[in-house]
Amino acid sequence: MTAFNMPDMDSEQFVLWQALLEKRTGLWLPESRKAFLIAALSRHMRDKEISDYNELYTKLASGAVSVLDWASLVDSLTVHETCFYRETPSLKVVTSYCRNRALEKFQSAPDKPQHFQIWSVGCSTGEEAYTLAIEMDKLNLGLKEACGKTVYFGVAGVDISYPSLAVAREGIYAARQLDFVPQVTKNVYFNRLADEHYQIKDNIRQRTCFIQSNILELNSKLKQEYDVIYCQNVLIYFKQDRKQKVVEQLATRLKPGGLLVLGHGEVTHFENHELTRVDNKHCLAYLRKDNT
Repeated sequence: MTAFNMPDMDSEQFVLWQALLEKRTGLWLPESRKAFLIAALSRHMRDKEISDYNELYTKLASGAVSVLDWASLVDSLTVHETCFYRETPSLKVVTSYCRNRALEKFQSAPDKPQHFQIWSVGCSTGEEAYTLAIEMDKLNLGLKEACGKTVYFGVAGVDISYPSLAVAREGIYAARQLDFVPQVTKNVYFNRLADEHYQIKDNIRQRTCFIQSNILELNSKLKQEYDVIYCQNVLIYFKQDRKQKVVEQLATRLKPGGLLVLGHGEVTHFENHELTRVDNKHCLAYLRKDNT
């Protein structure tokens, strides 16, 4: 059986799959992506020697399919297109926030070490999390030189895809994936390997961790609060009401005074009394009220 001789999926079947995927993952597939769904399902049906959409649906809905098989199916329904330094304006907002926050804390508590915990939501194959870690390391070096102070930081990358996280943990990338990395940064933070590949250096990899999780599990995992939550190109997969709920949940995971960075244009008409919009026309970011 191949993807090319799969039967068409009628509207009733599509609605069932649409609802199941949203219930389990939050992903919402519009009618325009029906062919994409059929192609993804056909690969799994071929591997499992299943010839009917309803049979596969029943197995998934009843839990008769393994967690890894379910994760593999979800993985094939999401796009893992990312690269280093993808959203420069958003990165600048993060580094500016952390620099200003650190300087304020150094003044009020000069003997107290300053720590930043950053969460990369939907980190895919790790380029975003590593970019954040590199920029935080640059910030730390700048502060050391300017005022002799050190900031400590960690970046947690979270994604639903097991295959993507395996790539992220290894930290090896083809040269083309580093097209937007400044040459000086490439020289300092990457080791060149054979066959035009590069690997993130250990000092940056040690500042990152990668965790498998579903965005619907925000209330049950990653209980700690973060100084920065970075959520770019994730909410495009969700319906508007789901986007609102996810952002509300993310807001509760910010430390007082923390920064939430979202994809530009991904959320509209959003209001939360705990959040204040950052005045920046190039990216969408919010600050949580600082009650300290």
